[in-house]
Order: sequence, then C-alpha cells, then structure tokens
Amino acid sequence: MFEIKVEKKTNHIWVDLIGKLINEDDGKNMSDQIISSISNSHSEVIINLKALEYINSSGFNNILKVLTSTRNLAGDTILCNANSLIEKLLITTKLNTIFKVQSNIENFEDFLNKN
Repeated sequence: MFEIKVEKKTNHIWVDLIGKLINEDDGKNMSDQIISSISNSHSEVIINLKALEYINSSGFNNILKVLTSTRNLAGDTILCNANSLIEKLLITTKLNTIFKVQSNIENFEDFLNKN
C-alpha cells in the first residue's frame, strides 16, 4: 500500500511518502499530485522518505518528473530521511548526484532551521 500527503508551506511544498512506491499508477498519481501543487510561488519540494519502505525504478522516474517541474521554475526537489535501502539505490543509480539529499529532518520547521 502507498500513501502520499502534500502540504503547501510558505514557498515550499512538503511531501510525505508512506509505504511502498512500486505500482506505476501510484507513481503517476504521486507525481501528478505534486506537480499540480507546484507554481512560481511554490517551486521548492521537500520529499520526506522517512516512512517510505521501498521504491522501484518507476517510482524514481516519477520523482524525476517532479524534479524537472521544479527546476523549470528555478526551484528544486530535495529528498530527505531515506532509509538505508533507498539510500543505497540512490547511490547505485547515481541519483544522489542529481537530487539534494538530506538526513535527520524531522519536519518542515527542522528543514528550514538546517537550511
């Protein structure tokens, strides 16, 4: 099962991914939901992976679509709190060189304080 929570905060969008992102429809719905929230005033997306158990290539592909949308508006997509398995996948696929990746971010306020 997969769940997504999207919250607009000041000029950022905070996204919690929960469960396993392995179904192509879930990935498309996720990217569509996030991309529809992106605008000139909300072009920074922070994706919290703390509760994400697993992600496959289809899931990463949809997160790359979010990255493209934010960068087209001079924003960015930041991944935080990846578990060790997802962190290894980011390194193996070299996606850690494309995304900003942070750890130990408890919530949006914590993210703001560390940036």
